[in-house]
Amino acid sequence: MTQKAFGVPLELQNLLRILGERIRIARKRRRITMQQMASRMFVTRKTLSRLERGESGVTLAVLASALWVLGMESELQKIMQPEKDEIGIFHERQRLPKRIRQMTADKKLDF
Repeated sequence: MTQKAFGVPLELQNLLRILGERIRIARKRRRITMQQMASRMFVTRKTLSRLERGESGVTLAVLASALWVLGMESELQKIMQPEKDEIGIFHERQRLPKRIRQMTADKKLDF
């Protein structure tokens, strides 16, 4: 395997492969054939196969469809929750002013 496929770093390629394997396992546990799953997802069997192999060119909509067919669409809600973004929260706090000063009469907004 090359270092990058479609500009995707090797580490991400491995994560996509693992995700694809997990989708395949979930499908098999439910005793759903590839043809049945692809039909329910409104994609071709080849597209489902690419998803299960973890190919980076598969769209997010295909992933979401697979999770929906498997009854696992709620897993998408767990991804990228703003309240769990520790780095983003840290940077946001760094931008807060150190002191809050009372506005002078001429700077107060008059509605």
